[in-house]
Amino acid sequence: MSSAGPNTSVPSASGTNDIDARGLEALAYSIALQAYLFAFPLFITERERLRREKLTGPVPFEPAAPINQLGHMTALSSAKGDMPFSPNVDTVYTGVSLDLTKEPIILDMPAIKDRYAVVQVVNAYVENQPYDYSPRTNGCERTYIGFVGPDWVGELPEGVKERRLDTNLGGIAVRIAAKDEADLEIVRSYQAQMSLTPLSEWQDGPSGKPATPPAPRHRNKYEGDFAWFKEAADLLAENPPPPNHKVIATTLWRIGIAPGEPFDPDTLDPATRAGVLRAEKDGPAMIEYLFKNRGRKFPNGWDTARYSRDFTSDYAARAAAALVGLMGNDPEEAIYLYTYYDSNGDPLDGSKHYRIHVPADRVPQTSEIGFWSITMYDGRSFQFVGNSIDRYCVSSRDTLVANEDGSADIWIQADAPGGARNTNWLPSPKGGPFRVTCRIYSPVQKLVDEFLAMTLALPPLEPVDS
Repeated sequence: MSSAGPNTSVPSASGTNDIDARGLEALAYSIALQAYLFAFPLFITERERLRREKLTGPVPFEPAAPINQLGHMTALSSAKGDMPFSPNVDTVYTGVSLDLTKEPIILDMPAIKDRYAVVQVVNAYVENQPYDYSPRTNGCERTYIGFVGPDWVGELPEGVKERRLDTNLGGIAVRIAAKDEADLEIVRSYQAQMSLTPLSEWQDGPSGKPATPPAPRHRNKYEGDFAWFKEAADLLAENPPPPNHKVIATTLWRIGIAPGEPFDPDTLDPATRAGVLRAEKDGPAMIEYLFKNRGRKFPNGWDTARYSRDFTSDYAARAAAALVGLMGNDPEEAIYLYTYYDSNGDPLDGSKHYRIHVPADRVPQTSEIGFWSITMYDGRSFQFVGNSIDRYCVSSRDTLVANEDGSADIWIQADAPGGARNTNWLPSPKGGPFRVTCRIYSPVQKLVDEFLAMTLALPPLEPVDS
């Protein structure tokens, strides 16, 4: 009596075992797909860094400036913008592309007590770092934050709080709430009080002298098969995986990737080579899927990419967030939900009419300076939907018309619903797909707990006849 193991094939005359070859290719394919997801945020960081590397000064109306300099938006986002991520229309952004290779950089943030404001910091993998400035952490008191790289050794000036990043490259997003032109004037005054100073220029306080951007980095140009993985290896060399990613980092050797070394597909056996190449070709389709399906579905069809405290180890969700919702806050600071689908599970279509019915007891609860908004986006891009009244969102800061029972209805359609409904109207495109995003700024802890437990029940988009 004999028993068969999992591999009982007989090697061919050439000595190649077909099952082993298929298994090796499948293993390489699996690991390479995970590597694709893992390294994808580095490409987004590189995209943003390259753009700023070429700048000679701030970009008007965008949160962009040369590396290690403040890039202030001075107006709210509109349908005329072309930023490669989903902006909001609730806050004004200040952006920074950080390079801490040479020395620390010190951010001076003024006290902001009359509105929502937060300083968000990410590493090169677009992973949030601990918050040093927000209503929750320091009450938005004036603070000096010294950003230092993983290998920097030294002491920061007295009164400067150290924030050590686990990669030398990273980014800062400052959000300050604004609603109208009067608000914008106040926000601009806050921006004027901000500064970013290299440690070498610190003179018992901010020097007022902008940092000299680092010299452009040398980049190898790759084309053809394996070009994506060759560039990924270069980016991994500049931004070694932080310790919390040890598990995946210790498996990359199976597909020929060793952080700090170039990727050479010629060193791979044929089966592994085939698996990696197949993953490279399937990677874009995987990312395209994640564009619309970022995370787990909440009740009533809403979705999110940041659904738990284990976000950084969910590489699919992390890649999707870097692609579509670049630099989304931790849920304790802001909750993000989005949907491409109605209450029946059908894709949202601009030729149809929808309603969001918000019962009085399900209105999102926030801190005193918090608020919520629901924003309209084109379904194929990152942009707002242009419309005759230049309205891109409805929010708790609007004077919405309530029903007799205290509930409210938000009407989503291309044409004005008419009468009192126009006050609660969120214009959609005249045809084609669209998506909506709900943001809840400075949520109460109960909402955060429900969000993390996947029980936050936001009312769905219901199709209506008119």
